[in-house]
Amino acid sequence: MTTVPAQNFSPSYSPKGLCRIVGFACLGGFLVDLFVLTLPPAFGTIQWRITFLQQLADRSVILLFGMALIMYGILDFRRWRRRLAMASLILGIVFILSCILMIRDSLEFQQQAMANISNWASQVQSQLQQAQSDPKLTPRVKPEQLEQASQLLSNQLASAKETTKTSVLRTGISSVGNLTVIGLALIGLGQYGARPPKN
Repeated sequence: MTTVPAQNFSPSYSPKGLCRIVGFACLGGFLVDLFVLTLPPAFGTIQWRITFLQQLADRSVILLFGMALIMYGILDFRRWRRRLAMASLILGIVFILSCILMIRDSLEFQQQAMANISNWASQVQSQLQQAQSDPKLTPRVKPEQLEQASQLLSNQLASAKETTKTSVLRTGISSVGNLTVIGLALIGLGQYGARPPKN
């Protein structure tokens, strides 16, 4: 009896085909996330734009990974490779330009937050001053207690301003850093895909 080698029946797998499958899955997941992030759209509000760009920056590595896998999977298809390279270049430029919007919005949001904190402190301070001048409250509230409350308010105001500055700065730097790195990587990926293949 003759035996047939087992290797004749083993299926051949293409790593490029697997990369295309995983790449399109990453790209699809990123697009679903992007769609969900935009709902409900409120492009006119700073908080919405900051939150959107922050979430976009956090999820952008999935986009880069998916684009790189797809690029590897279609290297043999010149027309599709050039289209994907052009899309990657455009996305990279959009990511870099969105950094400018993120910086501007972060600075404006920080100013608004500081103004809100100052307004709140002014309202509380005026209530304390009214309490000092109200003859009905004066016997029950000692001037030392009002002075302590005023000092506590000043300390809380300084602490709130410092916390707000630090929080907005950290968020802005993190998001701008991610957007810049992914934008440059997408531009590099686009340049890689646009160059002619080596013979």
